[in-house]
Amino acid sequence: MTFSSLLLRGGEIFLKGKNYPFFEKKLITNIRGVTGRKEVKALRGRFILPFFPEHHLLKRIFGLTSYSPALRVAKNVEEIKKNVLVLLAGKVGTFKIEPKRSDKSFPLTSPEINIQLGKFVEEHTSLRFDGLNYDHLVGVEINQDGAYLFLEIIPCFGGLPTGAEGNVLLFIDSKESVLAGLLMMKRGVNIFPIALTKANLSLLQKFSPVPLSLKVISNVSEIDQYALDRRLDILVLGDTFGRRSMIKTSLTVLSPLMALDEEKIEELLKKYGEA
Repeated sequence: MTFSSLLLRGGEIFLKGKNYPFFEKKLITNIRGVTGRKEVKALRGRFILPFFPEHHLLKRIFGLTSYSPALRVAKNVEEIKKNVLVLLAGKVGTFKIEPKRSDKSFPLTSPEINIQLGKFVEEHTSLRFDGLNYDHLVGVEINQDGAYLFLEIIPCFGGLPTGAEGNVLLFIDSKESVLAGLLMMKRGVNIFPIALTKANLSLLQKFSPVPLSLKVISNVSEIDQYALDRRLDILVLGDTFGRRSMIKTSLTVLSPLMALDEEKIEELLKKYGEA
């Protein structure tokens, strides 16, 4: 199957009201920064990219909840029917149609699309409809740009676009502090990493839309001055309930892992590492 497009879905940014354009612009900038793809089209509730093989990179963009490799076709019922058969070629078992019509000028409602496509697929394939225990979910999204057909919804990490909510200083002294940095990036902040020795930034860099640079200091007493030079007033630590850094600072300290146990920390690090 040759897909033409990638259909991207945002999350929290749609709750930002009048500030939505700012968050949308930041998310588009981050999509371009992480993927290197410039042709991002913003629609109501969706973002569209031309298909590219390395689409797994989209999982590294905070602010996206999911995406789907999709086939874009004309907003015509017969074209949609014909291409749904292309998507389902060689498939066996059961299916479900899940239509979404954001372009209300399209002549059929979502329930009508569901009925017509379901009957058509049953008449032209060996597949049978099952709304509960289905083997294949056929997504049909009809928006201002066209009709997008897909079979897969690939989850992303959600959150807010990195860089939309300011800057923080991240003290790296453990794998926990790396996770703390990722969680802060997911909440929309840029991180400025600092450490007493050379640290591996590869996991953080994977999710950062901009290059990261580590500042190595000789003593923790230098943290406040470095923050002042950078005009930062928040320090993020990888402290947990059973592990404290005991750093004395005049900065506001955030410890996003404080309520997580070791099992949950390892689970999250594994998920981010696999992205």
